[in-house]
Amino acid sequence: MKTTLKTMSVIALVAGAFCAGVAAAVEFPELTAAKNHMMQAKNNLQKAATEFGGHKAKSLEYLDKAIKEVDEAVLYGDRH
Repeated sequence: MKTTLKTMSVIALVAGAFCAGVAAAVEFPELTAAKNHMMQAKNNLQKAATEFGGHKAKSLEYLDKAIKEVDEAVLYGDRH
């Protein structure tokens, strides 16, 4: 019984998070597209062979901050 309740709770949590993500993607398509592009850029930078004198690491840092700002913008948009 406890296992079933835990499983159902996890499923509900995952489904809720998925629905929230889908709602944000529909409501703010430009922000979703921007975030996807930044995540792809981050992925490409991470695959780069060299560190480029520290510029690769700094770029990744800025991308992380920018992705976080987009997430904050979506949250703000949801509340207003």
